[in-house]
Amino acid sequence: MRSNQTKKIIYGLVILMLFAAMWPYGEWLAYEKKRRDLGEAAIGQIDTGSFMMKLFLLGGFRGIVANYLWQKAEENKRDHDWDRLKTNVDMITKLQPHFLAIWTFQSWNLAYNVSVEWDAPEDKYEWIKQGIKFVQRGVDYNRNSPDLVWDTAWYYYHKLGFADESIILRRLFRDDEDEEFKTYYDPDAGLNVVKHDNFQLGYGWFTKAVNLVDTGSSRLTEGTTADVQQVQYVDPTPQRKGRPDDIAFRSMPAHAQTHYASALEKMSTAGIEATFGEVAMNEWQKALDQWVKFGEHVFESPNVIDRNGKFERDKIRIDDRTIPEKYNGKELNENQKYWADRWASQMNYPYWKQRCEAEKTPTGVQARQLFYEGTKAYKTGDFAQAAVKFREGLLLWKDNLKGFPVFTEDDINKKETGLIVKRYERVLTQLQQKLPDNFPFKELLEAAKADTTVDPFDAIEMLGVGPETTGAPAPSRPAAPAGR
Repeated sequence: MRSNQTKKIIYGLVILMLFAAMWPYGEWLAYEKKRRDLGEAAIGQIDTGSFMMKLFLLGGFRGIVANYLWQKAEENKRDHDWDRLKTNVDMITKLQPHFLAIWTFQSWNLAYNVSVEWDAPEDKYEWIKQGIKFVQRGVDYNRNSPDLVWDTAWYYYHKLGFADESIILRRLFRDDEDEEFKTYYDPDAGLNVVKHDNFQLGYGWFTKAVNLVDTGSSRLTEGTTADVQQVQYVDPTPQRKGRPDDIAFRSMPAHAQTHYASALEKMSTAGIEATFGEVAMNEWQKALDQWVKFGEHVFESPNVIDRNGKFERDKIRIDDRTIPEKYNGKELNENQKYWADRWASQMNYPYWKQRCEAEKTPTGVQARQLFYEGTKAYKTGDFAQAAVKFREGLLLWKDNLKGFPVFTEDDINKKETGLIVKRYERVLTQLQQKLPDNFPFKELLEAAKADTTVDPFDAIEMLGVGPETTGAPAPSRPAAPAGR
């Protein structure tokens, strides 16, 4: 009896000695983890429930369970079992919170694949919103991932801005009272702001992704120092966005800002009138600034040149292609000229730069306003007013385009201008007048008459001029396109 008690005391003392010996090691380990920034908090937000679940599944089985749940989620989508789909997707993220593919794939699944299963725009919007919020949770868990930040920007920009029902989805977004959903970090103001236009949110998130890359952030390297071995993930996902040669990635802030400026000058949101004047000019200037910033970024040429026995990559600035005195001079070598020209053409950079330069002028904004007012008069049968607006607008537009040959000859500009000329001729016919032979842009009339397409991103074109386009609440679904 006494022998057993003695053994218990000895065992207890040994356990205490082991704990005492482990304590300084634990303190040292915690200090090293903090010093080298190797903890999970260095990657993103910690989910206690996720940690306990992974601990319970002993690590090695997490992938098997996640794959099973992924298959179940696909079955849920196929069976239209939306509640179970959401539950299974949430479980996967708790098992693999740092596996980027799950956040990208399933957020796309919700925003694009599930949303189209619903007919009403309000239902589509809710699933798109769930998809965006889902990937934003992924950003919380992986705060140094440019990929997930870019994905967030893309959903705001593309899914809300370019869907078939975008004029209604943009109105639903504008009226959404969830301010957290409409908040982003404004890189210009240096603080979090609430905006009511999805293109502004896209601009903010795209800029954040670019800034992450420029500050050296990467999911696979952030949180370590140069003299410390890289963190080895169980399920590493390569960074897809922001590689040195990813030109399209870096152009997206400019695209988002340009589409916001353009959307201001038409009824791109159901029931919300267009905006002109100083506001429009300022937004076009901001778009131009973004394009120039993109154009002046230094890229490296993909090829290497042998110069005096040393292989070198040339520094390439796309904007050099739009500066004749520099491009045609001796400052650039032939390789730099080749890549500046190739990439400028690939990104249609001269068009975007010249468009912003032309649109930001007082004359350009005034011409757009006259086109807008003339179109509303045309749609309501006020032909005399429409004729005045169209004539003044086209004369101003001709004068405004004089210094912008690339923008003038662009097919999109010709199509938009040709539509105004076609409507002006129709208005004159109603007034028993003829379009003068020497009137500006008359050469665009024939192609405009053959074009019967409708701008799906303009509520006046899609819904006509009526209660839906004069400030009424967003309609539940779009009406048939109005006549051209």
